[in-house]
This record gives sequence, structure tokens and C-alpha cells, in this order.
Amino acid sequence: MIPTAITKTINPRTVGRLSLYRRVLNDLTGRGVKRVFSRDLAILAGVSASQVRQDLMHVASHGTPQNGYSVASLRTAVDRCLGPVSQAHTVLLGAGHLGRALLHFFKATRQNLKIEAILEVNPDLIGHQVHDVPVYHEESLEDRVRATGARTAILALPDEVAQAQTDRLVAAGVVSILNFTRIRLQVPAHVYVEDNDIQMSVERVSYYAAMAERKRERGD
Repeated sequence: MIPTAITKTINPRTVGRLSLYRRVLNDLTGRGVKRVFSRDLAILAGVSASQVRQDLMHVASHGTPQNGYSVASLRTAVDRCLGPVSQAHTVLLGAGHLGRALLHFFKATRQNLKIEAILEVNPDLIGHQVHDVPVYHEESLEDRVRATGARTAILALPDEVAQAQTDRLVAAGVVSILNFTRIRLQVPAHVYVEDNDIQMSVERVSYYAAMAERKRERGD
């Protein structure tokens, strides 16, 4: 049985790295590796060894310079810190192209979010299922959140309605939001928002591709 998560707040970047370490540790376990040094974990995670050691100060596991860390013990400690890998009840707002792609991804890769309901305004979808998940009218948002016990929501809807729907989600009890709109949502302090602005990511990639091409043309 996995121990209960430690009730302390860790900044989002550290949580992200700890999640990455857990993925690496799971892979090492599958390969039969018993012990790992911070420098090896750093290489596998793409960070520095000092960053690994600093991050692991948040978990109740201690390695030694001579023997490193026990993979099993460290994985248990990270699980204790982050919480068990269980599926959080989730509602998805929007079943357009992006919403469907996200739904397919989460179901295919068995991510930690279990999408229980989809909220939509398209009458052609309401009352049907998308990838085996029922679609409801967005007017029933509060009822669906409460019925499913959802504490997490995914936003894949038009920017202009994102804030209003977020306000409704928060009022219904949602405390964690995965935001795929371009809007910087205004939420109370107890609500966590993870922004995933795809357009911004595309623009960054395009910028660096253009810069690389200019350097190539100049012979840099």
C-alpha cells in the first residue's frame, strides 16, 4: 500500500521534476535496476545532479555518495510526496478537434486524469459519447461536477467563454484546471491552473527555427 501524500506545498516546477523522476524510477524498476546515483538520475531526467539532490530534499529518502539511492525506496518516497498514481475524476469542457485529441491521448496513455464527462454546446454531440465518455450540455456543468466528484477540469473551449466557465467550475468545487485556452484565468488562491498555450509554443518553435535558418544563411 502506498503511503499517504505529504501535506506540504511544493512549487509547480519541482512537482514537474519529481513526476519526471518517478517516470524514470519506474523505468529503472522495470529494467531490474536496484540502485541509482543522483548523477545517473540527472542524466536520465535531463537536469543537473545538484538539482536532483535539491529536489529530493522534499521527499523522505536519503542516498549516500558510496551507494546512491535504493530505486524502490526512492520511488516509494516520491509516491508519498506526490501522492499515488491514481486517476483523478475530471470533466472536459469542449469536444472539438482539440478536446477529442486530448481525450484520445489521456485514454490511450492511461494518464492520471480520468475524464468522466464532457460538457458541450454542440447539439449534434449532446446525449452521445466520444471515446466512450458521455457528452452533456454545458448548462449541466455544476451537476456533472458534483455527480462525478470531479476536482479537476480540462479547458479546450473558445477563449471568450473560458473565464466564465472557470468561475462556474470553481464555484462547483474544482480546484485544479488544465487550461488549453490562451486566456490567463483569474482564480482564487486555492485553485491551481496549468496553462498550455499551444499557439505560444508554436510561435516559440517557429522563432527558433527561423533563427537557426538565418544563422545557416550567414554561415554562423
